Amino acid sequence: MSEVISIAIETSCRAGGVALGRGGKLLACRDFDTSARHATQLVSRLKALLDEAGLKANDPREVYISAGPGSFTGLRVGITVARTLGQMVAGLRCVAVPTAAAVAENARELSWQHLGVVMDAKDDHAYSCLFTRRGDEIVQASGPAVLPVQQFIQNAPRPLLLIGEALAYHEPVGEGLSIADESLHLPKAEGVWCVGRRLARRGQFVDYHRLLPIYAREPEALRLWRRRQGRNTR
Repeated sequence: MSEVISIAIETSCRAGGVALGRGGKLLACRDFDTSARHATQLVSRLKALLDEAGLKANDPREVYISAGPGSFTGLRVGITVARTLGQMVAGLRCVAVPTAAAVAENARELSWQHLGVVMDAKDDHAYSCLFTRRGDEIVQASGPAVLPVQQFIQNAPRPLLLIGEALAYHEPVGEGLSIADESLHLPKAEGVWCVGRRLARRGQFVDYHRLLPIYAREPEALRLWRRRQGRNTR
């Protein structure tokens, strides 16, 4: 049996990227700026990856998509491209990768016992997940939860390594904390590929027409409506 060709798509933040793998080997990655012309850049980078590897558009058997939370527009573009590929390429299987897990993958080579991924959710809140190690695997220990960053830190075990783009907007306070280098705070296509392949090996696929973004919070208009109605918001 030939090795599976797989692609990964990351458009949840300002630093987008695509990755290409064959079997258990990551072959190449291409980064791009998602601040403008998301779809054009994504498709052109993906085509370049396949061309350089001597592959055709219908050669990939699996696509791993960073499903969020993240940029509303970026997530929509990435998922739309993944859905389109699912429609066009017969037999293509899709994996929705939680973006927090892809961020956690950036810390694989660092020394830590507990890892807190914090992603900005606006209004002084963060979408937070706690990860731990199980052998060579990074596994989610708790979360996700949307709450103030400091509240997440207070409740998290120590020692705690923090990572994620919310750290650009919130200054953590407390003992037993360390912060990953800023260059590791955003998700990367390589991380999406690594997590996506693990999920694929477990059979955690989703039909392309069921691919949906993971949003940190409800849309602002809905939250405002709930406030006016005197209801709780998330």
